[in-house]
Order: sequence, then C-alpha cells, then structure tokens
Amino acid sequence: MPKAPRRASAQVATRKSDLDPQAMLVFAALARAGGVRSAAATLAVPRSTISRRLAQLEETLGAPLVVRTARRFALTELGTAFAARCEALELLLEAAADDVRRGSSEVAGTLRISAAPVFGEEIMPCILARLLADHPRLAVDVRLAVDYVDLRRGDVDLALRAWPLDDASDLFAVKLGTSVTGCWASPSYVKARGLPSVPADLGKHECILVGSAPQVSWSFGAAEREESVTVQGRARVDSFRLARDLAASGAGIVRTAVMLAAPLVREGLLVPVLERHWVRTPIHAVHAGANPPPAKLRALLALLKDAVPRALA
Repeated sequence: MPKAPRRASAQVATRKSDLDPQAMLVFAALARAGGVRSAAATLAVPRSTISRRLAQLEETLGAPLVVRTARRFALTELGTAFAARCEALELLLEAAADDVRRGSSEVAGTLRISAAPVFGEEIMPCILARLLADHPRLAVDVRLAVDYVDLRRGDVDLALRAWPLDDASDLFAVKLGTSVTGCWASPSYVKARGLPSVPADLGKHECILVGSAPQVSWSFGAAEREESVTVQGRARVDSFRLARDLAASGAGIVRTAVMLAAPLVREGLLVPVLERHWVRTPIHAVHAGANPPPAKLRALLALLKDAVPRALA
C-alpha cells in the first residue's frame, strides 16, 4: 500500500509535459466553483466539456483530482495542490496579457532605430529630442549604418531607408518623403580634372567611396531608364559627412543627398556634378512584426511623418 502514492508521483513526473494548459484553466474554475454545473455556468460551456477536461487531466496525472458523489464534490489532496498550480498559471497568463496590452498602448521601453547616417545626423536630432520629451518612460537606441540592416534579425524596431524596399509580407513601410541624391565636387577639383559629361565618365575620376561594399556602384536617371556605374577611388570612408568634407577639400567627387551638400553649396565649397542625371529616392520607415505597430513605434512614426517632408522640401 505505501508504494502506490510513490508510483502515482512518478507517473505525474513523467507525464507533466503532457498537461493541457487550457484544461488546467478549466480546473482552476472548477475548483473555485465547487462543482461541474457551477463551473460550466461560469465559463459558459456545456457541462460535458468540464467533465471531459477533468477526465483528461486525471488520466494524464494518473490520479483522481476530485471526489464526486450524488451529493458531494470535493477536491482530493492532490486536487487541492494541483488547483493552486492551475490558479498560478491563470495569474501568470493574466499578467502576460496585461504586459502585452500595456506595451501596445503605452509609449515605454527602448525603441531601437537604424538610419542612414545622412538622415540620422541631419533630421533625427530634433525628432528624437521631441520624442523623449513627450514620453519620459521611453529610451532610444539609434544606430547609424551605411550598410543594409536586416529587420528580420529582431535587433532593430524601425529602419529609415532610402533604397528599394524588400518585397515581403512580414515588413511594413510608411513613405515619409522623397530625397534627391546628387554628385558634388569642389571648384578646385573641377578646375584641375574637369566635369564628367555623362555618368560613364566617372570611371576617369577620383570618387569618394562610402561603405564597406567591395564594389561600389552609383545609380543615375529615372527608374525606367536607370543607369548604374561602378566607381573607384582611393578614399573610402564610413561617413557621408566626412565624404562631403573630403570632396569640398578637393579630394574627389562625392555622391550624397542634396540636404547634406546644400550648406557647402551655399558657401561656394561644392558645385553640382551630372545634375540632370540625379535620382529621386523615396524615404521609408520600415518595421517588422505587428501591424498596427506598438505605441512606441506609432509615436515615432507620427513625428517622422510631420518632420521629414519639411526637412526634405
């Protein structure tokens, strides 16, 4: 006789992974209600559903959870202990649901952003300062990267992109505006080396390369007749601001956004190159995951949609 409880205990241990969480929630309601009829009324399900779930649990556990007679319903000792575990599961699931609801409605936590350096340095400071001022429970982690960032890796919440979007159902994009990208050189470089007449002439010029790609190509023209030219140069950097300043110092031709070059153009330090071949590139805010996005993303998107078109105008 003493061995029977030990066998039941061992059976419970070997079958614990087979427990149905939904059946455990039903048992928690059953234990509180004190009977199948009351539990069925509370959960708005047929009594047969309650009885079936109870029978499944008892079969899985290998021991009775309740004592049932025509006049009596009571939990066994194992049933009482198991009911406490089921109620703990209930509380855990409710807490998880509350966390999710709070996360979808409250602007809090850390917002991880990836942006092209030009965009990040020229436009983002005012936007981020406003975002942080409006939402004291929010933190931001901004990474400026010349190279492509894969949102599917999960370490970035939102990317600001100025290149063609992935054709994917698991990415969501909001168009923020259109950026014009052009080529620029200093007056001293133009005097010494002349101006290229067509994009293909860039092969004869010193070009300032940005990024780590082993082969750098610059695109020109409209989408329907786009031309891509492979360029070379002795200067390679990972900052468009540095590349712009190198060009202004006569080191070569740089390709960058109008908004970054404009201040030096006004000062006479840069002149446009191949202007009739410049490209217009849509700027998108791209995120993976849920749509609509969580509150912290919605707050940033609202500011971006207001500020970016004005900055690009």
